[in-house]
Amino acid sequence: MQLIDMQRDFQTRVGQEITLIPEGLFRFVISLPFTFDDGDHYVVVLKKVGEGWLLTDEGHTIMHLSYEDLDLKQAGYREIIDNTVSAFGLQNKQGELMVPVLESRFGDALFSFVQALLKISDVKYLQRERVRSLFMEEFKGFLAEVVAEQY
Repeated sequence: MQLIDMQRDFQTRVGQEITLIPEGLFRFVISLPFTFDDGDHYVVVLKKVGEGWLLTDEGHTIMHLSYEDLDLKQAGYREIIDNTVSAFGLQNKQGELMVPVLESRFGDALFSFVQALLKISDVKYLQRERVRSLFMEEFKGFLAEVVAEQY
């Protein structure tokens, strides 16, 4: 396969995985191949606001995290979410994440927005990793005490 053919095939296949589904005037649901661990799809909506466009998750990402029994107001989780919102130029309006599409750069805005949603949804792994890390530290400390007492 020629390089140009491979590039065209790649772009075609990837492009087919992203579709705009109209829902009313100036509102589109963007169908993406990305899902949460439970199989639910990430929600991304493109809608016109005033003279411009914006992407929003309509509060779905934070809502989905709330199913994980996490205390999202806890400093560690809140800090990660806030830092991600800031780093990607998002707005967080009471759990609804959104970003304006600047200069009609829809593709760039979509990729950055999805990357931010993925990073935010990954805070659920922080809890598991933190527990694993704390367990190993405590276990090593316990072993050191037991070994020290016996010798």
